[in-house]
Amino acid sequence: MKPAISRIRVYPIKALDPVELQEAEVGVHSLRYDREFAMITQDQRFMNSKRTGKVNELKATYDLPNYTVQLNPRSGGSVESFHLIDNKRKLEMYLENFFGEPLTLVQSKQGELMDIPTASSVTIVSEASLKSLNQEFSDLPLEDVRLRFRASIELTGVDAYWEENLVGKPGVGMRIQVGDVEMIGVSPRARCNVPPRDPLTGITDKTFVKRMMKSREATLPQGSHLPEYGNLYHLTINTYIPETQKGKWLRVGDELKIIERVNLENPQ
Repeated sequence: MKPAISRIRVYPIKALDPVELQEAEVGVHSLRYDREFAMITQDQRFMNSKRTGKVNELKATYDLPNYTVQLNPRSGGSVESFHLIDNKRKLEMYLENFFGEPLTLVQSKQGELMDIPTASSVTIVSEASLKSLNQEFSDLPLEDVRLRFRASIELTGVDAYWEENLVGKPGVGMRIQVGDVEMIGVSPRARCNVPPRDPLTGITDKTFVKRMMKSREATLPQGSHLPEYGNLYHLTINTYIPETQKGKWLRVGDELKIIERVNLENPQ
């Protein structure tokens, strides 16, 4: 088998639930709809799971073509629907009531609301990697593990951690072709305090980081450059999509090919 896309997910409101797609259009250094909206607190920070586990308690479903979102607490309660643009203030008031503090909902179609704007357009992980890690966390469903790492693209047809071949040593990337879209693998994604949080409750598993690093050490592929990035608390690959790729499409089933090594001082 050859490496190919098996899942595509976008996160229309940063930090909230994903939408799984069969195809996704490339926008400006990002996928269309992905992190197009974000909740900003009074201190000009993102309202996300790094800040509070309460983010995980809010369920969101979307009708993307019509720009609507349906929200309700996972613990129960009525579902309320909002147009993301026309009902902006009403939506902000709902979020303020849920989180207990003032919020502003901001929108950008320029990829500015990503965790690493421009430099990391999408993140890539293989299904085999998630399954490998899931062996350490056998008490969790695979989907739980998947939700903790919030990747944009998932691959099939490869061994665990094969995706780390999409980068070299620090400062060296790989130019890759995914279907019709060209992108550059730039680095492994260093993880934060989000993966240890239960994606549905926000409760933190204080053993998660230690167990994940134990798993990564035991399954580290031969010749891996990951130790050169400082530690083993990494999963998924950061990729850069040049602005020239805007308007192209990624689709489930698209094959991935490595084209050449790239000096990251000049990614274009």
